[in-house]
Amino acid sequence: MLKQMRDGAKSTLVKFVLFGLLLLAMTGLALIGGQGVFNSVTGNDVVAKVGGTKIHSEDFERTVRDTLDRKNVRESDAIRAGIPLKILKQQIDQQVYAMAARDADILPGDTLAARQIRDIIAPLVKKGMSQQDALQRLEEAYNMREPQLVATVKTDIATQMLFNVITAGTAAPEQLVDDALKFRNEYRSGKYFMLTSKNIPPVKIPSSATLQDYYNSVQSDYTLPEYRTLSVVTLSRKAVAATIKIPDARLEQHYKNNLEAYKTPETRIVAQAIAPDEATAERIYKTAEKDHDLRAAARSAGAKVSYVAPEPFKREQIAQELRLAAFAAKAGTITAPIQTPLGWHVLYIKKVEPGVVRPFSAVKSEIESNLAQDKIDTAIYNESNKIEDAIGGGSTLSEIAKQFKLPETVLTKVDANGIPAGQKQPDAAVPNLAKIVAAGFSLDKGEASQMIEAPGGSYQVVSVRDIYPASQPPFSAVRADVLARWMKDREMKALGDKADDIIARLQKGASFDKIAAELHQPVMQTGEIRRGESSMQAKLDDNMLNGLFALDAVGQTTTVTEDNALAILRLTGREIKMPQAHLKEDRQNLADVMQRLIDNDLIEQYRQSLWAKYDVHINQKLFNTLYAQNGADGSD
Repeated sequence: MLKQMRDGAKSTLVKFVLFGLLLLAMTGLALIGGQGVFNSVTGNDVVAKVGGTKIHSEDFERTVRDTLDRKNVRESDAIRAGIPLKILKQQIDQQVYAMAARDADILPGDTLAARQIRDIIAPLVKKGMSQQDALQRLEEAYNMREPQLVATVKTDIATQMLFNVITAGTAAPEQLVDDALKFRNEYRSGKYFMLTSKNIPPVKIPSSATLQDYYNSVQSDYTLPEYRTLSVVTLSRKAVAATIKIPDARLEQHYKNNLEAYKTPETRIVAQAIAPDEATAERIYKTAEKDHDLRAAARSAGAKVSYVAPEPFKREQIAQELRLAAFAAKAGTITAPIQTPLGWHVLYIKKVEPGVVRPFSAVKSEIESNLAQDKIDTAIYNESNKIEDAIGGGSTLSEIAKQFKLPETVLTKVDANGIPAGQKQPDAAVPNLAKIVAAGFSLDKGEASQMIEAPGGSYQVVSVRDIYPASQPPFSAVRADVLARWMKDREMKALGDKADDIIARLQKGASFDKIAAELHQPVMQTGEIRRGESSMQAKLDDNMLNGLFALDAVGQTTTVTEDNALAILRLTGREIKMPQAHLKEDRQNLADVMQRLIDNDLIEQYRQSLWAKYDVHINQKLFNTLYAQNGADGSD
């Protein structure tokens, strides 16, 4: 098995699909360690475990927040879509795949990683970007330095190699592909007529007692949810920062003590020739040394050599392997060949621009902002302790807001989704609404929550002012709606009974067209419709389309529910039309899709086995507290 895995790494079939990098792009994988200013909502702050590795709630919340900020997605929308749980499971998946690869002794080398990185940046290079700039763009996109990027690529290659072994030898059966192709290319046609209220006797108004009994049977549909009025106080990092002032004398002293930090670094204008092997690079070096024309030397060495025009580099911007030579050589120097994961480089140091010290006036605000951060952290910590002491002492949030000069927001009579009574949408202007409401609905009247971390470095406390229990409206308040519902129910039942009689007559041999004529309803044709066409393409609504393809044989008839009507639908034609012009291509495309489905199913079974092997556990109670899942399935 290991031999098959390692052989797979050398094969051109191993297409690096950036499994890990795509995951990183979505989740901002690297979790930042350290303790936050405030404690977690619960004593146990571990949101998930993978073997002996723990994912702490504060770190995970930061990851989710950063991800949503990059994607410009509101947290409330993300929670409703279940995105935080998806992020958590994807992090766990990458961890268990990496562990499985290590256990299997799959260790991709630097050469394979370098090749894959070149493939990744190839589209950028084709657009005219230098390889170094493209690599730097990749590092910046994933907030990684080159060693970390290479390590991540190796992990992802190992994961893909695992997948290749799991799915090796699988193939979609030819008969299954043929049957699926026929199923996809089936065409149907039908005819139908409508049954409306004109085809049944008028529904009589029910007695008050009958309507009351009906309401009693459906009254749970009219139950009003529990509402609460919540008070929210926000301790904003921005507001605290506005109160922090650093004396100018201290700013100037810091500037003098750290002049090196405010020095514009030396910049070097460097051209590069990148060769696939050392011998070629050596020829370029010797040729370029004669006339200092690196471009000409690179061109003369063949098509496999890349030439990168002169561009500016600061010390930290150039590859680590090239740094010493690039910044030690004098202007006008051609360097000897240097190897990096991207190949063998020959450099031409075209120009040296010395670094300069930026004046105090240009960096004063930067220094002030940096020095203020610790003071802001300390101030928030102290203020939070005072607020918690005030809550413990019995102060209301309104009193605390006045005492500490903090903004207070009142959410008046909202349900568990934050939607005010009588409205259809929550107040979009309230930040962190989902967490606030979830915390507020876990408290008793008069209680206040612990500190809740919010985007932008803010912290919030929520308390419950009033609770309005779920209630049943009086019959008189909903009588008109209940009557309309009763009338429609009875009308649809009568139409259903009428349709049953018609279907029975048709089964005994009655004429479809004659029955329609008796009812004074026109017979309409559907036209020929291919399976899979949309309702717009078929010019039929979804119910009619589904009904047409639910029938088994020509001549069969069914009823289809429409708005305030029923349709009597008969299948009149059923034919397989294979597209001969593209049959081979369609068959192959379908086989590829089915192959991927089979592969995905195998990988999913493998993933589940790894979760069991590495003892994965999600703290569902804590997760639901953090992200107010509202019944979303979060099981392992």
